[in-house]
Amino acid sequence: MKSLMNYALIASTLSLVLATRPLSADPQPDSTPVAGPSEADPTPDAPALPEAPPVEVRTIGKLEWHIDYSAAYHEAREARKMLFVFFRDESRPRIADLYEHDILSHGDTHEALSAVVRVTVPLDSLCPNCDADEAGQRMLSHHSFKYMYGRQGIAMIDLTNSDAQLHGKVVSAHPFTPGRYYTVHGTRTVLGLPQGTVTQRALIYAVRIHPASPVSTTSGKCHGYMCKMANESSKLMAQYGSVGHHDWGNRYGNIAAQTGRSGSEVAAGAGNMNLIDAAIQVVDQWYGSPAHWGIMSAPAAIFGYDLVRDSAGNWWGTGVFAN
Repeated sequence: MKSLMNYALIASTLSLVLATRPLSADPQPDSTPVAGPSEADPTPDAPALPEAPPVEVRTIGKLEWHIDYSAAYHEAREARKMLFVFFRDESRPRIADLYEHDILSHGDTHEALSAVVRVTVPLDSLCPNCDADEAGQRMLSHHSFKYMYGRQGIAMIDLTNSDAQLHGKVVSAHPFTPGRYYTVHGTRTVLGLPQGTVTQRALIYAVRIHPASPVSTTSGKCHGYMCKMANESSKLMAQYGSVGHHDWGNRYGNIAAQTGRSGSEVAAGAGNMNLIDAAIQVVDQWYGSPAHWGIMSAPAAIFGYDLVRDSAGNWWGTGVFAN
C-alpha cells in the first residue's frame, strides 16, 4: 500500500488529482450530521440525574464555573446548551493554572464561554451515575472520552437538543499535548465549531486553525448531508486501505440530487496517532498540493468533513464541498 504520508486526492466532476507533494513541516448545519457507530456512546451523565444537584462554583476571569460535573450537566441539559469541560491535572497544576489565567480569563474568550455551561473537573474524577459494572471508573476512562487519551484538556458535550442524535455525546476532545498548546484563538475555534460528531469537528478545527486560513469552512454552512458523504468516503478508504475517491460517481450524483449543487471532494490519509494530530496532518497534506488547497481555499456554499479510523489505527479524512 502506498504511503499514507505522501498521497492525497481531490475529486470534481471532471478531474481526479493525485498529490505527491511532500507534507509541510509540521455555521450551524442545515441538518444535524449523523453520528457514526463509534461516536454514539452516551456520556457518563446521560442517564437520569438528580432533579437539582447542589450548585458549587468558582470564578475564572469574570465567569463562574461549576466544579461539580453532575450539576453542570443538569444545567446544560435544562438550558439546552453546550457543556464545556476542562479536565485539570491537579497533581501538576501549573499548565492548568496558566490556561485558566491566560486563556479562559482572556477578554477574547469571554463571549464564547458565556454562551456555554462551564465546568472544571479534576483529572482523576470518578464516573458519576455510571452503570454498576462501571462503578469506580475514572471519567476519562469512560469510552465517551476516549479521544481525551486520559490527559488533561478540554472537551465539549452537545446538550442543545434532546431529540437530536448528538444529544449527550462528546463532540469535541482536545487533550493537552506537549508542543501543542491551546491559545485564545484555538480555544475560540473549538467553541465556535458547527454541530457535528467529534471526528467531524476535529477536522473542521484543523482546517480553521491553519495559518493560511482557508475559507471553505467559514464562507458557507456545515451541512449534515455533506458530512454524511464525507463519512462514507472515509469509511471506504478505511475499508480498502488506500487513499482514493472510491464510489465518487455515486456520491456526486447523490449530492446533486439532495442539494441541487455541484460537488467536489478532497481526501487524504494519516498514520496511527491521536485524533487532533491526525486531523492536522491531513490538512497539512492538502496544503502541500495547490490543486487541493485551491478547492479548500475557495468559498463553498455548503461543506462537510469527517475522519474515520481503521482497525490498524490509521486515519482517513475527507472534505466535501458544493456550490
